[in-house]
Order: sequence, then C-alpha cells, then structure tokens
Amino acid sequence: MMNDLFARRKRRQFGLLLRYWRLVFNDHFIIALFFLFGALAYSYAQWLPQVSPSSWWVAPLVVAWLTVACQFGRLATLVERADPIALLPQTGRAVGYFRAAWYYSFWRGALISLAALVVALPLLLRTQAFSWFHLACWLVLAGLVKALWLLRARQEISFKPPYPGAKWWEPLVCWSLALWQPGLGLTVGLILFLAIRTRVLAQPEIAWRQAVATEEARMESVYRFFNLFTDVPHVQGRVKRRAYQAPLIHWLAKGEGPWEYLYGHGLARNAEVGNLVARLTLVAMVICYFITVPWLNLACLLLFTYLVASQLMPFYRQYDQVAFTHLYPLPNSAKRVAFRRLLNRVLLVAAGLICLASWSLGWANFSWDQRGLNLLAVLVEVWLLNRYYLKVRLKKSEEN
Repeated sequence: MMNDLFARRKRRQFGLLLRYWRLVFNDHFIIALFFLFGALAYSYAQWLPQVSPSSWWVAPLVVAWLTVACQFGRLATLVERADPIALLPQTGRAVGYFRAAWYYSFWRGALISLAALVVALPLLLRTQAFSWFHLACWLVLAGLVKALWLLRARQEISFKPPYPGAKWWEPLVCWSLALWQPGLGLTVGLILFLAIRTRVLAQPEIAWRQAVATEEARMESVYRFFNLFTDVPHVQGRVKRRAYQAPLIHWLAKGEGPWEYLYGHGLARNAEVGNLVARLTLVAMVICYFITVPWLNLACLLLFTYLVASQLMPFYRQYDQVAFTHLYPLPNSAKRVAFRRLLNRVLLVAAGLICLASWSLGWANFSWDQRGLNLLAVLVEVWLLNRYYLKVRLKKSEEN
C-alpha cells in the first residue's frame, strides 16, 4: 500500500514538473546550454595542459569539488501537509514508503556524483597515475558516498538526527582517503554506510512535521528555479530577516533624505529588480570572461553596462502608487537626486565586476593599454548614463 502511494505521488509530480520543463527547456534554452557547456569544455581542455604534474592543490580542489557535488540531489520523500494526520496511525508501515523514496532519490543523486567524478578525472590524470582498480574504487565510492549522504538525510526526519555537519564531513573524509589510497577510502565509506544503515533501520519512527517541512523546502527550490523563466503559482513569498544584506542596504541607502532610504531598502529587498540586475551582471561577467577579441570584449562590456542601467530605470516609479510617498512635503527633485545616486552606485559596482571579468581570461592577450581603455570607457559610459541618459528617461517617465 505504501509503495503504491509513493508510486502514485511520483507519477503525479512528474506530470506537474513536465509542464514546466517544456517551458524552461525549450529550443532556445537548449541551444544556449549547448554553447555554454561547449565553451566550458573547450576552456577546460585548453587549461588542463597548463597544470603541472607536481601541483599540490589539485587533490584538495578535486576533494572539495566532489564533496560539493554530493550535496546536490536531495532526498525526495513527496510527503504532504496532510500526512502527519492521515498517515500517523500507519507510521510503522511507512518503512516501505520511505525506502521507495530513498531508492528514487539515490539513482538521481548518484548520476550527479558520477558526472562530477567524470569531470574531475582528466584533472586527476594530470597529477597522478592510476590503474583500473583505482578507477573502479572511485566509481563505486561515488555512489556509496551519495547513498551515505541520503541515509543522513533520512535521519534528519527522524527523532534522532545525525550530528551537525555529517553530510559534509563524511564525504570529505571518504574522498580525501580515496585520493590517497582508493582501497582505504572505499573501505571507510562502506563501513560508514553499513553502520548508518543499521542505525536508520533500527529507528523507523518518522518526525512527520519535520519531513513535511524538508520536502516543502526542497520543492520550493525547484519551483523557484522554474519561476526564473515562467510564472509558478506554487511559489509564495515569505518574510524573513536577511542580516547579511544589512551592509549592502546601508551602502545603497547612504544619504540624508527619505528617498535614499526608500530606494536603498527597496532595491535590496525587491526580489524581482534586485535579482534581475544580479543575474544580468553575472551573465555579462561570464560572457566577457570568455571573449578574448579586444574590440568585441569592449563592445560587450559597454552593451551590458547599458542593459543594467536600462533594467534599473523602471524602479524610479516603484513607489508612485504608494499614497504615503505623496504625503511628505518633499520636492520631486529630491526623488531624482536619490535615484541618481542609487543608479550611480549600482552601475559602478556592476560595471566594475564586468570589467574585471573581461580582463581575467585575456591576461596573456590583452595589453595594459587595452585594459586601461576598457576601464576608461566603462567609467565614461557610467558618467554619460547617469548625467544624460537618466535625465532623458526620467523626463519621459514623468510626462507619461
């Protein structure tokens, strides 16, 4: 009965996600991903011959890479809010349900771990020689470590959770030992897996409310990814304090007037505008990083700086429909000055990051004159955008 319940929920969720997959992974996005991964693979292949066989940092880098890759592919239990009431009397029979959920999650997570290992193998081949036995140990360990990670995730929804950091330290230890002695790493991973499996099977109790909260958090991350491309009604906003944004808000809202305060807090807390500017800056950095033709690099740098400014312009009228902003006896010029300061700060940071990324790949090809030209050109563009382009856009905005 419980196995059939999980199978039905799995089919229902797959049908729901398939509708979003068709919208997200369309022809244009697939082509973009093809070129992106192609560029990354080409850059990786060009970089590998530059790695010295005596490089000490390769092993720690690979260990960190495989440990991080193990964190992807979470335990998908598909539990729902009504389960703490509807399934509580059948908790003892829910072992089959969560076993099916574990296997369903394992095969997806193991593929991610194996793919990460395949990516890291050429780098390992540059620094150490290994046999087929070593390769077999690493392949088995990739699946074993993921299985161990999912057992820890299963423990988290019981009344005896694992010790803090177990899902990070155990893969880290196993992979560190495996790159030194593959047989030893595999043995330690197997011992840990059998010990934790015995402990998990010995406690079939389920903390249903914790299981529901964990599953909702997992699905929320999936829906938020889809929400970047299309409207997802399942995404609901939540109010919570983000203490890490306090320095950013203080810097953006720096000033004496209320409009500086309002615009600075609004940009940092507005997920739509703030995330749009951040994503556009990140995409621009990646593109400019891989373009080594000087004139094309400069053109992309100027173009993306302009795009960041144009995407930020509608934020000027963000609070026009708020009645309280019209009650303060402040001139309209104070609003324009505050927005000009905000635009100048955001553009300087975004343009600086894009300019820095445009230098990174071309250190061997770009002269200091070219780097200086990029920096001077983007500073002049920021000044022109803030001095003239902003004035034209605000004039049109106020006329409308």
